[in-house]
Amino acid sequence: SWNWYSGSCGGTLVGTGNSITVSPSTTTTYFVRAIGTCNTTGCASATVTVNTLSTAPGSIAVGTTPICNGQSTTLTVNGGSLGTGAVWRWYSGSCGGTIVGTGLSISVSPISTTTYFVRAEGTCNTTSCASAGVTVLQLSVAPTSITGTSTICNGQSTTLSVNGGSLGAG
Repeated sequence: SWNWYSGSCGGTLVGTGNSITVSPSTTTTYFVRAIGTCNTTGCASATVTVNTLSTAPGSIAVGTTPICNGQSTTLTVNGGSLGTGAVWRWYSGSCGGTIVGTGLSISVSPISTTTYFVRAEGTCNTTSCASAGVTVLQLSVAPTSITGTSTICNGQSTTLSVNGGSLGAG
């Protein structure tokens, strides 16, 4: 009969017959040999490699928010784990939307308030995303001129007004 083993030739018997079905939780080497009345053969072996699954990130840590337009902040994955062949992939707009980077942390400089997403993408699976928003405060724009009467008589008043420009946050 064909005898199947794990661990070593003649190790732990895992089955008999022409074939066996296995579901190892870790990478395992299997051996098979013929055992009969007249002799026992040497073994042939095959290794079943078990790739690991990624787990979804728990959240995103945002370095600084809000930021002013033109500044940057760092986003970092909190929780989760990378499985076989996996990377952390970052998106803006939606989970799987516009790719903005890879890795455990990225630096971003959005020009307007933006939501970022991160997920693990690897050999075995793609996880769900965690998300976080970065609020961007707008800068003030310098006025282009001042309007109003610039020549008055003593005792009179005039109203001066800003022309052009805009006020930013705060």
